[in-house]
Amino acid sequence: MILSALSTITKHFQVYSYWQISPLEFLIWAAAVLVTVFSSIENGIYTSICTSITLLLIRLAHPRSHFLGKVTLYKDRSDSKETREVFVPLAGNGINNPDIKVTPPSPGVIVYRFEESYLYPNCSLIFSALVDHVRGNMRRGRDMTNVPASERQWNDPGVAGARNQREEQLENEKKPVLRAIVLDFSRVWVSILLLN
Repeated sequence: MILSALSTITKHFQVYSYWQISPLEFLIWAAAVLVTVFSSIENGIYTSICTSITLLLIRLAHPRSHFLGKVTLYKDRSDSKETREVFVPLAGNGINNPDIKVTPPSPGVIVYRFEESYLYPNCSLIFSALVDHVRGNMRRGRDMTNVPASERQWNDPGVAGARNQREEQLENEKKPVLRAIVLDFSRVWVSILLLN
């Protein structure tokens, strides 16, 4: 029933290509077609507009972004060997080939790519992701072993006991010092250029 309703609008291979491009937008399209067939054209238009706006607001509030690492590409030609470094997501979900080894940037350097616009609704989420990454992977600037609990920041729980504080400081000294945070806005500019 559903496939016959969809096939009256477009061919089966086109429906499958819609699914491959964006499953969420395919579901919005399918819902609009079904509402149009079983209700009215107005209700189908309202359904597609409302769900598209909802999807847009969700994407604005929770943008995709990644911490990046390097992959070296080799171009082997008879006259020269050229290499090029490409930055790809450190997480495994950005790479389809498990044989590719993604190396993180130099110690103390963080490269962060925005996949979508950096706006007021999503700036706190992005800021929190960056701060959490820095706190977890970079060295603290101050030796906290000799700082009493009364002088710590309100949100720093500290570590109970002198032995735990020494272990925390030794673990902290193994981490690199933060040197740079590189924010990659290249995908944002591409979307701005496409809109004009």
